[in-house]
Amino acid sequence: MHNADSAVMRISAGVTMSVLICYGLALPMPHLGCIMAWIVLCRPGAALSFKQGLVGATLLLGMMVGGVLLVPLLEHYALAAVLLVMLLLYLLMQKSITGMGAIAMLLIMAITVIPVAGLIEQALAIAIAQMMAVGILIGTLVNGIAHALFPPNTVAVKTQQAALPPEHSKRLALRAAIIVLPVWLLALSNPAFYIPAVMKTVMLAQQSTSLDAKHVGKELVLSTLMGALLAFALWMGLSIWPSLLMLVLMLCLMTLWLTRRLVQLAPGRFPPSFWSNAWITALILFGPAIADSATGKDVWLAGAIRTGLYLMVAGYGWLCVIMLEHWWPAGRPAPESNIGA
Repeated sequence: MHNADSAVMRISAGVTMSVLICYGLALPMPHLGCIMAWIVLCRPGAALSFKQGLVGATLLLGMMVGGVLLVPLLEHYALAAVLLVMLLLYLLMQKSITGMGAIAMLLIMAITVIPVAGLIEQALAIAIAQMMAVGILIGTLVNGIAHALFPPNTVAVKTQQAALPPEHSKRLALRAAIIVLPVWLLALSNPAFYIPAVMKTVMLAQQSTSLDAKHVGKELVLSTLMGALLAFALWMGLSIWPSLLMLVLMLCLMTLWLTRRLVQLAPGRFPPSFWSNAWITALILFGPAIADSATGKDVWLAGAIRTGLYLMVAGYGWLCVIMLEHWWPAGRPAPESNIGA
């Protein structure tokens, strides 16, 4: 089996197993665990050992719970908290550009999503942090099993990243931080409504650092629309037979279709970042829809509101990039490395 085919099978099998574990065990916010598992599965290189995953999940849990400490700072010293978050965003976005994308994104979640959730209820913030750590553990476990089932038969060749001048990396990081910060400030006024928007904005900001200004708008908006379309297809399929088995089968088939494009086995005009962002968007739309259905809420209305909100966030990110690139060009970003190889 070719190395790219092995990567497709590993990621698809890993996602299928993570869905079965998260939803089969009725974990809180199971879609969040699936997203964390997806991040681990798409990580290039050899599979992490379970010990490494346990250590990483423990460190991540500690960092994310540490995000709860920002809540009293936000309540009593708002200006200092905002300045601290902006500085941390800038530094973490720089780390993301230098090749620590997955780790940086998780830490950005810790300083953005966790404090906003803590403003609603401290238990919610801790629950989100715990689920992210559990998702890393599940991702490590299923990734190890998937590597055993579909081992790579060739040594992965990593794409060399073109080095950017230091000032360009700083400008890209500042651009990404500027995209996130206003939406995060807006979330402080209505945390319950804007938590998903903050998660979406973090993904878009990180995606914008790997795109030039000419292609940012098309990819940010179209990947959001593609994610909404995938979530719609998943919901319609699940409506035929609402069961755990159907859920697992639908996500397995959808992941197979999408991962072929992610590793560029199927020719297309979009880079891997487009498909990864689209899939995460689909999961953060599809997961809450299942929860809305269980609690008797109007699934279609809630889904339409979330989709509209994500499109507004994507449009805002596009506008930010256009304006900042016009006033302060950031240069050409580095190309992406292989995924899941």
